[in-house]
Amino acid sequence: MKRYLNFIVLMLPLFLLAACFEEYTLQEAPPTEDQADFSFQPTEESDNILRFTAANDFFIMNWDLGNGSSGTGSTVTGTYPSAGTYTVSLTVFNAGGSVTMRKQIVIEQTDPLLLDKPLYNLLTGGAEATEGKTWKVDADRLGHFGVGPNPSQAGDFPEWYQAQPNEKTGSGMYTDRYTFFLADFNFDMETNGLVYLNAAQGSNFPGAFEPGVGDLSAPYEAPDGLKWSIAEPEDNYPELTISQGGFLGYFAGGRTYQIVSIEENEILLRFVDQANTALAWYIRLIPEDYVPEEETPEPEPDPVAPGTLSLQSLIGEGSKAWKLKPAAGAFGVGPAPGSDEFYPNGQDISGDRACLFNDRFVFSEDGTYTYDPVDDIFGEAYMGVEEGCQPASNLEGTAGEAWGAGTHAFSFTDATDSENARITVTGTGAFIALPKAFNGGEHQAGPPEADRAVTYEVIGYTNEDGVEELTITIDVSGSGTVFWSFVLIPDTE
Repeated sequence: MKRYLNFIVLMLPLFLLAACFEEYTLQEAPPTEDQADFSFQPTEESDNILRFTAANDFFIMNWDLGNGSSGTGSTVTGTYPSAGTYTVSLTVFNAGGSVTMRKQIVIEQTDPLLLDKPLYNLLTGGAEATEGKTWKVDADRLGHFGVGPNPSQAGDFPEWYQAQPNEKTGSGMYTDRYTFFLADFNFDMETNGLVYLNAAQGSNFPGAFEPGVGDLSAPYEAPDGLKWSIAEPEDNYPELTISQGGFLGYFAGGRTYQIVSIEENEILLRFVDQANTALAWYIRLIPEDYVPEEETPEPEPDPVAPGTLSLQSLIGEGSKAWKLKPAAGAFGVGPAPGSDEFYPNGQDISGDRACLFNDRFVFSEDGTYTYDPVDDIFGEAYMGVEEGCQPASNLEGTAGEAWGAGTHAFSFTDATDSENARITVTGTGAFIALPKAFNGGEHQAGPPEADRAVTYEVIGYTNEDGVEELTITIDVSGSGTVFWSFVLIPDTE
């Protein structure tokens, strides 16, 4: 009995403490609308640029500035080039919930100086283009429409699929026209009866049908009174938004498009699939009356002469280590072998990604191939780690562990009069230069396929005055439209 009494005495403070917690852990009351109040005033720069200030601080504070832009925090700035009435809202959050305060602001006069922006002028033709600027899908160009991963892992381009010229004829995509006006930010969408849409959006369009070129088409007439707006977030692409009822090229559930690039005669837009946010779609537009110059296709690489790269050149005197050349064009992806047009487009990334350029790729006369990361790797999400240079040990215990240091097998195929030499590495996680790339695809997640063989085509080899360079490429599209290419040099250190 004494033992039980001691137990009760010991537990009594815990019961009392629990009672206190029960009494004082009531949920916090949600904020009131008055607490979400805010004020605004014009800046010294312009009466059309307003600074908004919240009356109180909250852990989360989200602004909708009513002009297509948004912001966070207790103070934000909004730009309103055109006269009109705008509804601005502030939503604040605490542990108990959220509340939104809305206010209407009136901009009395249009400020022409705020409208005279290069981005606006390229999109609309500027103030002198009273009839606006009309755009269409660049149907004749390879890759005018396509899809890639979201987020992009190799530069913003449709790395998974690029439409062939006029591939979507009959879908409605090529007959639609999009006119942007600088005046009042008006937008006109002329569908000519049909629009093209993602299959997941079919329920939103009565009469949707299969056009025979993939996905769905549907009869649709855009409403009048559409508007456009542009937000320019820091450290990201400008965002073009079309008001409800309008869209550009291909409807995937959203109406906001990142402007990857814009020139007088070309816009490349990127937008996320709202039914599958792991996908990002791309559309390339050109002005309606623009006739692009005929592109001269990049010449096919001349076949490497037989014996130019021999097995002996590859393995040296029994064993030879190679590494990426630290220079522009030595690591990249493009539409043809040896091109880095898609990424990084002429930039030397050896300084930003030094951990890639110290990796060693060792070929030995006994048919073994060894990958030595030299203690560090450039990690990416598909490897199961965060992006960036980091210790190779971070791969341990991840789905991408097999992409770390390891020894595999390799084979070498001599060049012929009609075919380039080839290097094949075989093993679980075997690769040269980039683990992501394999023949006909790119890894999206680990682990790698067991005992996969990956073949690289030799498109260049020089050995002049004792200076060697070996250029290899791999087609990741399977259709000859996307290639990763690498320039290797002997590692003499």
